[in-house]
Amino acid sequence: MSEVTERSSALATIETLVPARIFAEGAIETVLSRIEREARERAAALDISTPAGRKDIASLAYKVARSKTALDGAGKDLKAEWLAKSNAVDAERRMLRERLDALADEVRAPLTEWENAEKARVQAHEAALAAIAESPDYGAAENAAELAERLSCLRAYPARDWQEFAKRAADALIAEIARTETLHTAAVKREAEAAELARLRAEETERQRLAAIEAQRIREERIAAEAAEAARKAAEAKAAREAEEARQAVQREREAADRREREAREAAERAEAARIAAEQKAERDRIAAAEKAERDRLAAIEAERQRAASEAAAAKAEDERRAANLAHRTKINREALAALVGCGLTEELGKAIVGAIARGDVPHVTIRY
Repeated sequence: MSEVTERSSALATIETLVPARIFAEGAIETVLSRIEREARERAAALDISTPAGRKDIASLAYKVARSKTALDGAGKDLKAEWLAKSNAVDAERRMLRERLDALADEVRAPLTEWENAEKARVQAHEAALAAIAESPDYGAAENAAELAERLSCLRAYPARDWQEFAKRAADALIAEIARTETLHTAAVKREAEAAELARLRAEETERQRLAAIEAQRIREERIAAEAAEAARKAAEAKAAREAEEARQAVQREREAADRREREAREAAERAEAARIAAEQKAERDRIAAAEKAERDRLAAIEAERQRAASEAAAAKAEDERRAANLAHRTKINREALAALVGCGLTEELGKAIVGAIARGDVPHVTIRY
């Protein structure tokens, strides 16, 4: 259906309305009110009980829907027209902004160039001022020679056209020279103190080295003396051993000679030798038995001595214990006697009472020792 047909089938003669006035001037409320009033008036006059009335109601509802479509289409067309105009205006705005920005940059270019040059000039002077003093902690780790070299460079600082920064540069150079002089003086003093400390430490190290050498010499002399004494004792022991071995050799030789003489005599007197041998064996057995008996006797004597000593020690310990116990009991008895005498009893009566209690003659009364 065409737009003309839609509008003719709508209510309130919409085709005679101008869309720009309806939506721009707020007339839409008037149009809607007319459509609502007309539709309600027509609906109120229709009879729903008859087929013709029901058909007319459906036709009226369709016209209301057509009115909606017609008005909405008119608004949509108006929006498209306005959007096209808005896009055209935005394009013109972009063009005028670009051209006027370019013109402003063109007009200001000489001033911008001068400002950049001035900024670079000031930054160069500031950098040169900062180079005079460097960082605030400069000199914290430099030695005296390095500080002296820097001081010489500062005193012969290169000339420069400082322009309006001339006073600041002069003040900064004077201050940095004074600060570096102070650092140099402190470094000279610090290095002198360090050198003196190193000298003292070297002297102490040398003294300790000489003391260690002397201690080593004394230790070596002592070790040598001990070794010489040990060698002397070893030599004496060896000489004593060799003398004993020589004596034993002479003794063995003498015994061998005696044995040979005895064998020769036994060869001549075999019968006598046998008798003598038997007698000698009997004598040796007797001597061995006697020696064993003597050893047993001495062991028995030693065991008896140890037993007697043990019993004597036990008796002595018991005597000492008894004496200590007696002394303890006597002390407590004296204290009890003193307390009784203090209560007004005579010493004789007090002794009798203490003795009776100690013996257990007084029922229910004891003395705690």
